[in-house]
Amino acid sequence: MNTRDLLIIICLLDLTASLSQASENVMLGSANVSLNLSLAGSYVLDNGESSELTHDYDRENIDFQYLIYPATASYEGTSDKILIEVHEMSISRPLDEQIPGKRQISGLEHCLEQSDMMPRRAEYQAEPYNIDGHEGILATVDSGDDEPFYIAAYSPDEEDGSGSIVCIVGSDFSWDITERIFKSVSTQLAD
Repeated sequence: MNTRDLLIIICLLDLTASLSQASENVMLGSANVSLNLSLAGSYVLDNGESSELTHDYDRENIDFQYLIYPATASYEGTSDKILIEVHEMSISRPLDEQIPGKRQISGLEHCLEQSDMMPRRAEYQAEPYNIDGHEGILATVDSGDDEPFYIAAYSPDEEDGSGSIVCIVGSDFSWDITERIFKSVSTQLAD
């Protein structure tokens, strides 16, 4: 075997490794969320049923429709999952301002709390987090297990602090795997 043949074999192996780490495109509503789900192993992706809510419980805010599009990546040999939700609001809403209520939280954090993946009444710590080039938030949720549950939320259409689409990605894998998956996230919006 000569050097040229060896280089060809190395290039083919590198190409195969690159292809095995290709991103999965998940179309949820008007958002195409691309992320490398294979970083955690072999998985099956299930797009769940969308649901619709009317946001009408706050007299100080305008009523608006709220659509939620979920997907779940389940992995072989583990109960750990990656959860993805896209929330589409019928109007653009402030996401970086504090909303009225008992606790002072931002609109983006409110969306995170209302997601189906967030355990009800769970204790969590939220901090600013950059995902897909957008300033979002990262919640570390005390789920009572050995590892916390991580949820990142961001708005791919955010402009001047407001947006109508919120993408939420949750993981109960270790932080090492979760961070690599979060860093692989890229979102394209349909025109």
